[in-house]
Amino acid sequence: MPQRIIFPKRGQAVLHAFELPPLSTGSVRVRALHSLMSTGTETAILHRRYAPGSHYDRIFSFPQLKTGVQAVAEVEAVGKAVRDFAVGDRVYMRMAHGSHQVLPEAALSPVPDAVAAKAACWCGLAKTAFRAAWAAPFRFGLHLLVIGAGPVGQMAVRWARSANVGLLAVSDLSDQRLAHAAKGGATQLLCGDVAEQLAAIGEMNGGAGPDVVVEATGSPPVFPSALAAAARYGKVILLGDTGFPDRQHLTSDVMTKGLTIQATHDSHDRDGWTQRRVDELFFASVLSGRFDLNGLITHEFSPEDCAEAYALAEENRAETMGVLFDWSQADW
Repeated sequence: MPQRIIFPKRGQAVLHAFELPPLSTGSVRVRALHSLMSTGTETAILHRRYAPGSHYDRIFSFPQLKTGVQAVAEVEAVGKAVRDFAVGDRVYMRMAHGSHQVLPEAALSPVPDAVAAKAACWCGLAKTAFRAAWAAPFRFGLHLLVIGAGPVGQMAVRWARSANVGLLAVSDLSDQRLAHAAKGGATQLLCGDVAEQLAAIGEMNGGAGPDVVVEATGSPPVFPSALAAAARYGKVILLGDTGFPDRQHLTSDVMTKGLTIQATHDSHDRDGWTQRRVDELFFASVLSGRFDLNGLITHEFSPEDCAEAYALAEENRAETMGVLFDWSQADW
C-alpha cells in the first residue's frame, strides 16, 4: 500500500499508509525513487517555528500530511489523454515525501537520461534559488554576497557561477557548508557571524561593497546585516523564507544608501519562468557541468527512519546538506 511521511503532531514524523486517487484521463501515476528534504523549511514546520498569523501559520497545521516538495519518480501508468509521458519515464515533481503519487502531467518535468536521479532531486531548491538569480539579476561582473550556505544558498551559488558573476562571496557559520560553496564556485568564503564580517565585506568591489546581497538564511537577526553589507544603491534579495516576518525590521541603511529590497518566493512564476522551464534550464546546467552537485547529498535514509532523519536535520544543521529519502528499495 502507498506510504507517505506525515507530521501527525508537533515534533513527530512517521511513515503512514494512504489511498491513492484513481487515475484520470489526464493524470499520471508515479512511483517515487528519491525525495530530498528541504531541511530549513521542513524542520520549521515540524517544530512549528513560525508566528501566529504568518503565511506559514495559514498554510500549515497538524496533522501535516504533505511534508516535502521535491522528488524524482518513475511513471507507472498514464491516462488516455496524456501525451508527454510514457510508462518507465523518469520525472521530477514538486510533491511530498511519498511512495506514489497521481498527478496531472503538467505537474511533471522529464528528467534527462544522463542526469542521475539523486542529482535531479535538487531541481526544486534550484528553482527556489533561481527566483533570486532572476530578480537580482545575476550577470557577468556582478559583485555578489550570499549570506547562508544551506541547501538553497548552495543553489544560489551555482546559479551565480553559471552567470559568471565577478565576485561570489559566501558567508556562513559552518566551515563544512562553506566547503560545499567553494566546490560550487564561491570565490571568497567568510566563516562566522556576518555582523562581525561587515568591515571585510565593505572592502569588496573597490571599497563599495557587494552590488547584490542574497539573504538566504530566513533568520530575522541577519536582515540588518544584509542591509549594512549592500553597496550604495545596491539590492538585497530576500531568498530565505522566515516564519517571523514581524521580527524583520528596516534600518537607516535603506534610506541613506538608497537600497532596493526584493522578496522572492518559489511560487513567483514571472516572465514565463514556469516550473518546467526552470527545470529544463537546471538540467541543461547540470549536463554542461556548470552546476557541480558532487557531494551535496550528505545523508541518505529509508523512509521508515524518517524520525531519525528529521532529528539529524534539526540537531546537526552544520553537518547536513542534502538529506535524501530512498523510496526505491522497498516493495510498497
